[in-house]
Amino acid sequence: MPITGLYFLPTNPSDDSPLPGLLSRVTAGHTCAGLPRWTLEHRLFRETPNPALGSLAVDEKSKPGPRYMQMLALSHYPEHSHVAVTTTQTASQTRAGTPASSIISAEGSGEPATLISILSGPQSDDFLHFVGSKMGPMWMQRPTLSVSNGMGYWLGDYRVRLGEVRQGGGSGAQLKGVAVEVEWVGAEAGDWEAGERFIRAFWENLGLKNGRGVVHVPGLEKGNGTVRQWFEVLRLKG
Repeated sequence: MPITGLYFLPTNPSDDSPLPGLLSRVTAGHTCAGLPRWTLEHRLFRETPNPALGSLAVDEKSKPGPRYMQMLALSHYPEHSHVAVTTTQTASQTRAGTPASSIISAEGSGEPATLISILSGPQSDDFLHFVGSKMGPMWMQRPTLSVSNGMGYWLGDYRVRLGEVRQGGGSGAQLKGVAVEVEWVGAEAGDWEAGERFIRAFWENLGLKNGRGVVHVPGLEKGNGTVRQWFEVLRLKG
């Protein structure tokens, strides 16, 4: 089973896209074979606060933290859209921020998200309509993120996908950063410890200092590891 690491390079509104420079770094010194272009759409919903639950908490640290519902469509998983709902955490368990260039692991990330898959197409559209029309009082929609024309390459034992993550749609879509999915498919694929070492080494060799990465996430052993990683990274953007 391939091992995947996911990285996000944030940008400021006034910044130029770091993608061209990143492409040069990633492909330098490698014999590259192109992968199909890829797309992503991520919708985030935040649970509407319940004042009654908050008033039951003994102190601020024990107050229930927010829950999130997310919907993700990835073109390299074309048959399904994926929906995740995080379990309730206390405010003290909710991640306040992770230093740049760090690897997020399962420890301290909370309980695994409840994850379901929905057939792409009409069923996904019906689910989204149901959430918006019937569950609006429960879930507040946050900004939608997308990758519209991602690139990918085979680089030896690595399969790498890169794309600009934008908020909103059309010509006014705002660049939020660049996402990089690094998949290791070497001889020891399936060994997470070995895979993480190879993914870390690949990323560190790029010499980038402002990326934050996800390898281990809660529920990884339940499957859909790459999807769970995307949910973890993109939720933090909302």
